[in-house]
Amino acid sequence: MQRPPVLHLAALLLLLLLTGFSLTEAVEIKVHDNNNKTCIYAILSVNFTVVYEGNGTMKNTTFTLPNSLSSNGSVCGDNNSAPLLKMDFGPGHSLSLNFSHSAGIFRGDVLTFTYNTSDTNLFPGAKNTSVNQVAVDSLMEAAPLNTVYTCRSAKAIASKEVIMVFYDVGLQALVENGTISKNESICKADMSTTMGPLTTWTASTMTPTKPPPPPIPSVGNYTLKNGSETCLLANMGLQLNLTYMEDNQTRLINIDSNSTASGLCGDQNATLVLEDMKTTVSFHFMVQEQSKFFLKEVKANISLVVNGSTTSHYINNSSLKYWQTSIGSSYMCHKEQRLRVTDQMVINTFNVWIQPFELKSGTFSRAEECSLDDDSILIPIIVGAALAVLIVIVVIAYVIGRRKSYAGYQTL
Repeated sequence: MQRPPVLHLAALLLLLLLTGFSLTEAVEIKVHDNNNKTCIYAILSVNFTVVYEGNGTMKNTTFTLPNSLSSNGSVCGDNNSAPLLKMDFGPGHSLSLNFSHSAGIFRGDVLTFTYNTSDTNLFPGAKNTSVNQVAVDSLMEAAPLNTVYTCRSAKAIASKEVIMVFYDVGLQALVENGTISKNESICKADMSTTMGPLTTWTASTMTPTKPPPPPIPSVGNYTLKNGSETCLLANMGLQLNLTYMEDNQTRLINIDSNSTASGLCGDQNATLVLEDMKTTVSFHFMVQEQSKFFLKEVKANISLVVNGSTTSHYINNSSLKYWQTSIGSSYMCHKEQRLRVTDQMVINTFNVWIQPFELKSGTFSRAEECSLDDDSILIPIIVGAALAVLIVIVVIAYVIGRRKSYAGYQTL
């Protein structure tokens, strides 16, 4: 039986993801007390990625928090009890957040995600059908009471076989007198930009000032561990070449070489997630016929500031076939490569050295170099070109010689 992948735990991950999307509409929830007054307010968008065991192979599924959900299990809370926001959706799925409060502030504590693999729409071909639960730190920063905690930036939380990406978040627990506050407590990730009202945040149609192109990105060194053993190594510089559809402008975005690395390691599938302040990129690798691995899928969550407004984009392509390499070897390419993900995004890569499977002693195995680095290929090209030129010279000399010979004959 194939061993299921193990999720790399990273302490207090700030989130991902993963991927310009067409901006998905945020889900708005209002929890009411016995007097039908709002006691908890939430507006948020969530992407879920779950790895599960199919028949003979590991699979992954991605879905979003739907609008059609119930908050009946929520608890308003008071001075003596903690508020709870519970969102039930589909056949046996739920997302809940426990709040705590003291000294005039409130915060999100434990985030619990429950999913049911017997749901064939979300988990087709699941080998084991059961209800599973993941409980993690919510990563919500403390906020003053009577304010709305807001965070437009994407944040990713990973645990076990689950990656959750949150964006466009607004939360207020212990709402006073049923009136949602107009004051915002902005998360640290959003501090660098001026944010508009959460519910009216839209992309600007004005033409932006074109920024100077960034320098070649620095090479980041990323490591995933399965327990104490290293299960994935990656060294590379990454630059996103993004075409923003609203103004048809191209932007170059360097991925910070100090990005937080997280993901999944498995026998047949591996995922590397890199997250900096504004961008999250996910690389999914797959084993092909037990002999080779390749990069199959790329997801990216990107936040752009256009004329003072922040827009979020999700990009995803799961039909790629880059960096194909023999199992037990690493892939290396020093030259710049351009990996087309979609018409909207190309990834420029620099000094790539990566191995997602079968590492030995926590180090890279023998490298298979890309054709761009293989100077030996020039030798047959040069030899072939030289032979072609030599043949042309011989033919020309032969033709000229024949003409001179015929010109020397005399009629008898």
